[in-house]
Amino acid sequence: MGSISVRLNFASLIIVAVLFGLSIGIYDLLFPYYLDDLGVSFTSMGILFSVAALVIAFASVYIASASDVRGRKDYYSLGILLGSLSSFIAPLFTALPILVVSKTFREAAVNFRASLHGVLIYEFARGKFADFWAKSRGIEYLSEGSGQLIAGFLLITIGFTGSFFMAGLFFVASLLVFTLGFREARSPGSGGSPPSIRESFSLDLPVPLILLAASAFIFAVGLSVSHTFILPLFFAKKFGATVGQVSLILGLHRISFVPLLISGRVVKYSLKRVYIISMLFEGIVISSSGLIPGLFLSAAIWLTHDVLGASIWLPAQASLIQHYARNEFRGKDVSRVRAIGALGWIFGPLIAGWAAQVSISLPFIISGIIVASSIVPIIFVRDPETAPELRIGGPGTTRTRKA
Repeated sequence: MGSISVRLNFASLIIVAVLFGLSIGIYDLLFPYYLDDLGVSFTSMGILFSVAALVIAFASVYIASASDVRGRKDYYSLGILLGSLSSFIAPLFTALPILVVSKTFREAAVNFRASLHGVLIYEFARGKFADFWAKSRGIEYLSEGSGQLIAGFLLITIGFTGSFFMAGLFFVASLLVFTLGFREARSPGSGGSPPSIRESFSLDLPVPLILLAASAFIFAVGLSVSHTFILPLFFAKKFGATVGQVSLILGLHRISFVPLLISGRVVKYSLKRVYIISMLFEGIVISSSGLIPGLFLSAAIWLTHDVLGASIWLPAQASLIQHYARNEFRGKDVSRVRAIGALGWIFGPLIAGWAAQVSISLPFIISGIIVASSIVPIIFVRDPETAPELRIGGPGTTRTRKA
């Protein structure tokens, strides 16, 4: 693609990231409070979040596999559309099955986009992949933080219904921007028939991707113990934090991803070493925050887990996945790694629901231990031979490497 087209595509993805991030930020803060307001138990919340994760973990694999032959743009748009539906239907119903549908649509929005976001960038700007990916994700996280910062104010001023509808309107705006502004680098519809279900869910992956997927699964189990419905309720139930205080903490949580804006350029040498050290740090911090008394100190320490953790290892992970993915199966390879990881989100909420009944601190303690253990498979992944190859999409991207 020409340099102008590359810039226009990237600009549209940045605007989408801002609007989409605001939507997700508002929804994610409101939804646990909404469930708590309805009197839904911790155990039922865990089941609700797990069912949504289970459905979308499998659906996202097929969507990304189909995008290999039918193009990426329509499926990416579908994710945003389902996100808008998740916000519009959530406040209109109190029945648990409908709330499961709302949460499932929210998971679809996030996972469909996440499965295809890196692939889209890689296909129109391979040479700037790590930098573009990190910047776009960093801006999205900052927008999520902004959404969570204003969600508390929205809840107090216009209630659950108005706040959820506001999130839905941001989703719709992001869909319009993407539909009108993004031009796909490849020709959609030129690859033949969609893959069969069996082809989509085949575990035929290069060995490094299997190891990366295993790590992602363990990490997702651990993170989802502390980062689903229990997250705002932990600070509210343990420390008596107000909605405004929780909104501030969760807003700062997303804003703490600001290093992503530069880490795509910094993370370019030993991706494996960076991955392991930053992931280990994240696990230790999450567990520690569950043990520390006092809202201010616990929140302050907890907020560092993304500054020096996820902000650093996320671009390293994304670069490794794209590096080892095969060109002809890029959408499928990337989505299967993500899907295997996403399966962890099925088990984490169930663990959180049980652990929270024992102690509201226990989910955080368990979460950090499991997150730290996710480094084990990465120990067996070999770093790519040269860092420049990762940055410019060199020949290693087309064939399977041994771990």
